Amino acid sequence: MCGIVGLLMANENDFVNQLLFDGLTVLQHRGQDSAGIVTSEQGRLNLRKDNGLVKDVFQNHHMLELRGHVGLGHVRYPTAGSSSCAEAQPLYTNYPYGICVAHNGNLTNTGVLSVEVREKFNRHINTDSDSELLLNIFAEAMASNTKTTTTNPTPQSTTSSKTMVDTVFKSIEEVMEKCIGGYAGLYLINGIGLVGFRDPHGIRPIVFGSRTPTTNTTRSTLNTVPSTPAKMAQSSGLLDYAMASESVAIDTLGFQLVRDIKPGEAIFVDYHGNCHARQCRRNASLSPCIFEYVYFARPDSIMDGVSVYESRLMMGEKLAQKIMKNHADHDIDVVIPIPDTSRTSALQAAYILGRPFREGFIKNRYIARTFIMPHQPTRKKIRPTQTQHHQIRIRRSQRLTRRRLGRSWHDRHGDYTDGKGGGGEECVFCECGAGDTVSEYIWD
Repeated sequence: MCGIVGLLMANENDFVNQLLFDGLTVLQHRGQDSAGIVTSEQGRLNLRKDNGLVKDVFQNHHMLELRGHVGLGHVRYPTAGSSSCAEAQPLYTNYPYGICVAHNGNLTNTGVLSVEVREKFNRHINTDSDSELLLNIFAEAMASNTKTTTTNPTPQSTTSSKTMVDTVFKSIEEVMEKCIGGYAGLYLINGIGLVGFRDPHGIRPIVFGSRTPTTNTTRSTLNTVPSTPAKMAQSSGLLDYAMASESVAIDTLGFQLVRDIKPGEAIFVDYHGNCHARQCRRNASLSPCIFEYVYFARPDSIMDGVSVYESRLMMGEKLAQKIMKNHADHDIDVVIPIPDTSRTSALQAAYILGRPFREGFIKNRYIARTFIMPHQPTRKKIRPTQTQHHQIRIRRSQRLTRRRLGRSWHDRHGDYTDGKGGGGEECVFCECGAGDTVSEYIWD
């Protein structure tokens, strides 16, 4: 799992560095191992990447050097390769044109691809990252397809031509034909444009958005954002474009969400602002990763038309209904969310079950997500802390029973009162006053 974002501005004087930084900050939950940004200004690529969080990798002097009106950003959670900063993205190859990639997902046939890239294409692979394979396969396809259609090609001579559009999409078709797995990615082709693509099964998410530029020279010529890439093709140079892993990044940056990139589809926006969309793989079907809805994505994102928040509510409701169907005599006392992302589901499950929602574990808000940390010892070191009251009373291996007593539980200190008041504490299970006669919870 990683987070990616790509931007192309209509005005060449509008820099994307701050927008990319803000977009990566919004997507930080998708990767904490490393962060990187690449921008293009007048044919020169400016790259900064390193291990660490977004706020630590990019200092003020780095941001000043990341000039350009087009760029890519990436935050990484390493599922392939290592945690070396050499595998931080975006990755770059100089031939042809200068191409960069920001990739989210995994390729399952890396062994076959590595042999082909080294022995057939004579390209050097310097890391164990499958993203480097994805980059070199596309670069080789671009070089091969350009040679067959153009003599002595240059970005200036081919950017706005139909030949270059066909070359880009044909190269994406070859990538999808060779690469097996779940992936979504962005290519920055220096001097030519920005390409977003998604695997034929739509396993990994990627969305597409646009906005009218903030400059006065173009704002007045376009009143509304076109609703489809086909209509955008008629708005040459009048729109800013954004692609990202989640809709929350599109919204935060002030862009209007157009739609998700379809499974097996690619969207290409050239430097002149022409937008092109094409289905690059036949028989594509949507089979999104369920864990995006369970854990990875932010609850305020929308993926393939489904609200992540609403999906988690439904999960909690379905769980409660299954419990009531299969265990009608359940002795559930409280519903506790673990991990933190299950809070939405736990609230709905508690509501349907008619049981109180309680905080059994308190997450440290000043640390990052523990699940996507690279090593188990690191995750265990900063695990959530149990609340005092659940440390005393909850043991997974034991069953709670209850009996009526003429005395009440003193919630905070663990002693008893005589049933005539005292303590002034609230019963944690049934929320009665501590002075009332309540059920005592004891261990079997």
